[in-house]
Parts: sequence; C-alpha cells; structure tokens
Amino acid sequence: MNRLLLLGNLLSKGVGILSRVHIPILSRGLNVAFVKVFGINMDEAEHQISGYKTIEDIFTRRLKSGARPITGPIAVPADGVWSQGGHVVESDQAIQVKGLTYSLSELVGFKHERPFTYFSTVYLAPHNYHRVHSPIAGNLRALLYIPGAVWPVNKPLVRYLPRLFNRNERLVFQIEAENGGTVYVVMVGALNVARMVTPFWRGFASNDNFAHRNQQIKALEQPIGLEVGDELGTFMLGSTAVVVCDDKAMEIYDEICGDLPRGRPVRMGEALAP
Repeated sequence: MNRLLLLGNLLSKGVGILSRVHIPILSRGLNVAFVKVFGINMDEAEHQISGYKTIEDIFTRRLKSGARPITGPIAVPADGVWSQGGHVVESDQAIQVKGLTYSLSELVGFKHERPFTYFSTVYLAPHNYHRVHSPIAGNLRALLYIPGAVWPVNKPLVRYLPRLFNRNERLVFQIEAENGGTVYVVMVGALNVARMVTPFWRGFASNDNFAHRNQQIKALEQPIGLEVGDELGTFMLGSTAVVVCDDKAMEIYDEICGDLPRGRPVRMGEALAP
C-alpha cells in the first residue's frame, strides 16, 4: 500500500512538471488542443489562449473581473458539481456517498470543540475554474497542511473507498465568522492534483518536496479579513473542496444553507442555497 501511495505522489508530481513545461514552438498548439478536448470555457478567462504559456497556466487561469458576482452571504467556494452536503444528521459524520460516511473532525484536522452542523462538497472536473474562494466574510485565522495519499476522487472510488477525503492530502483554511463561529474550507488533493498553493503561505506548495511531508500549521499573527469570494488557494488540476460549518457559525447561515440537488453544477459566488 505504501508503494502505491508513493507511486501516486510521484505520478502526480511528474504530471505537474509536464504541465508547466513551456516549448514555444509547441505550447500554443498543445494549449489549444487541451482547451478543446476538455471543453474549457475561455470566454470567462482573464486572457485569451495566446496569453497562457503552459497547460498549468490555463488550469490556474483567473477569471475576468465581474465574471462571478456574489449572490449571498454564504457562497459556493468553487466551480464544479455539488456532490454531497447538507445539515449534519449524525454527530460529526459527513456523507461521502449513501452508506459511507467520514469524520468532519478528522477532515479539518484542527482541534475544534464545537459540533459541526453543516457541510457542502464541490467536485471540480478538469474543465472547471480551479481557484477556491472564501464562502463567507470573516477572518482567516490559520492554515493547516495535512499530508496524505493522492487517491483519485472520481465516482468509483468515492463510492467504494471508505474515508477517501480523509485519506488524501488536504490544505485547510480556518475562517472565523462574524459572530465568532468557525467555517473551514478544505481543499482535498487527488491524483494529478498533488500541488495546491495559497497566497497566504509564501513558498508553500503541497507535494513539492517529499522530504517535508509532515503536517504543518501556519497560525497567522494577525487575522486576515476576508470578504465573500476572496481567493483562498489554487488547485493545479481538478479535485474537491469541502465547506464545514460549526453550530455557532450556523446561527447566521442556518436558514440560507440548503441540501442542493446532488450532481447539480455550481459556480463560485452563487448562494449556497437550494
């Protein structure tokens, strides 16, 4: 099993390196083909295809100004498909799929005494916009990197591998809500996505150095104020983002957070409501 995990990390690292290769005579043609194969919508992108040197540049593209108007006080953190979520029925347990659950406390990694009462899971496919944003206005208090596997997060494994998200590496953002409650945003790494970055942790990139794959926490000396929709981090390819709210935070958001239809496409910035 350990060899399989190492192979996954190495494969993901290799794919990442290839995606950053820039060969002027070839890159434009490769980028155009890549956009067509995956059906990437470049109309929303900050630049035209010619403005991107590598495949990774396209994956991590920014959006045009105003492309994602914020429509609620708690918003979807990323483009993708809403796969699971809603109010927590069984203490600390989130639904992976019907019949499989996982611990939210284990997922977020931080020591947290309040019960978690809501979660929302967004799956990002290769064609999606790959930046993750704050779902609420609040204060960013700390970041936590949790090393782990890079199992794929596609439907077959999500259905059959218990605790899949908790097995994979994660980058977690701890955000204090306006009333003192806490909302966590969890970026879950996966195969070929074992590189996550954030503007709040200079020099950090997951899966960049196998000699330093221990759990790391970055506690901020001064909290950083966030507005709904402020950028938190970037996936180098697609994966999964999970929003987790404790009971105190849900005193604000309970009436507007809903259980969306599973499989519904969502866009960063839209209200996290049915």
